[in-house]
Amino acid sequence: MDDALPDPELTAPETTTFRALVDGDEVGEGTLTFRNDGDRDLVQEIAGEAFGRLTGKAETRFRRRGGSLLAAAQAIEIRDRDREVARDSSSFRDVHVPQLGGDIAPYPRTLVPAPALALALRALPLAEKARFVPQVWLTAIVHWPVDIRVEKREKVTVPAGTFDAWRVRLRPSLVDVAQALDELSATVVPPVIAHVAVQPAGRLLRLAFPTGPGRTDPPGLLKATDLG
Repeated sequence: MDDALPDPELTAPETTTFRALVDGDEVGEGTLTFRNDGDRDLVQEIAGEAFGRLTGKAETRFRRRGGSLLAAAQAIEIRDRDREVARDSSSFRDVHVPQLGGDIAPYPRTLVPAPALALALRALPLAEKARFVPQVWLTAIVHWPVDIRVEKREKVTVPAGTFDAWRVRLRPSLVDVAQALDELSATVVPPVIAHVAVQPAGRLLRLAFPTGPGRTDPPGLLKATDLG
């Protein structure tokens, strides 16, 4: 993937409400919102609560440029009842950071902060057998390629309804390290599987994800309950 994310050109805010489950048990709920902030910025907001005590929110801001989206900034906050657990803020534009190999350079144009993979699924031109490998920002100054592949088109039913959807697999790519290692990781590390609506285009409907690195770790699942 050589280009930045395409601008989905939202005409109005989009909010999706989700139910969260771990190993089949409901643990919380949350919302995913995309909105314009003036003519220059597109903002993704995630807010949620879990286990009756944890709350969190993440705001990721992208700057529009020539039909593309460039990651600009991100802020994350997690609280346990009335106590702050973690707070993080990051800037991605007009900065130089250390790179693998010992040099410093700006973040790549293709950079997608990890929480904003939801926006990537909303913005990318998904189609049968399509593949994208954006650089995903993980933490501190670390970014790593993630392999996004459309596996097939199928029906999916969630509390919000039944939809035609793209089944999309996401997993870290290790091709730049070693092809054999990448193939091994594909068999060992569970992938993330997203179902993204064909219509309304790009709306995230379902997200199945591992809660740990092993295949025996309980599965996590998000299901859309309302497409606002």
